[in-house]
Amino acid sequence: MSEYSLDLCIPTAEDMEDVGGLLSVDSKKGDVILLDGDLGAGKTCFSRGFVRGRTGLENERVTSPTYLLSNTYSVDGGNTKIYHMDLYRLSGSEDDLSPLDLERVFTDGISLIEWPSRLSQKPSTRLDITLTIDSTIQNDDGSDSKERRMKLEPHGARWVERLKFLEFEGYFEDLIMDSSSKE
Repeated sequence: MSEYSLDLCIPTAEDMEDVGGLLSVDSKKGDVILLDGDLGAGKTCFSRGFVRGRTGLENERVTSPTYLLSNTYSVDGGNTKIYHMDLYRLSGSEDDLSPLDLERVFTDGISLIEWPSRLSQKPSTRLDITLTIDSTIQNDDGSDSKERRMKLEPHGARWVERLKFLEFEGYFEDLIMDSSSKE
């Protein structure tokens, strides 16, 4: 079994949105992206780029679903929905998660799930994205950088193929810190 991952350096919010938009290309029903990481690291920013890229609406209002738990966006003439969910406020118990109907969402829609650590089970085919804030980098003026790091870990052949294509075609060229493949 091959393990493949990408580590990216994301210098700006615009770059975070661009990566989201890039990963939205060719997304389809059943695609699941799990977004984990530091508070304020860019999970919703990534999702904004993804939703705007997939809907084609560059001014689409995409906000954190922290209090609503789920925001839904229609694509493909209303035949497909993007489910942007934030599980931060949930305990992960069956009672908390059952109203979200995740089994249906994971198969019938495109899913962007923030705080996936609340899930008791994760789909076997998915893209795990972990975002961190790297404050160890010093700017020229001596202040700490707020550069983001993004680790992309594909699970399933579809995600591995998509990421490798994007990498080898140079779409991530300016952002790649490390690409690893273990046989």
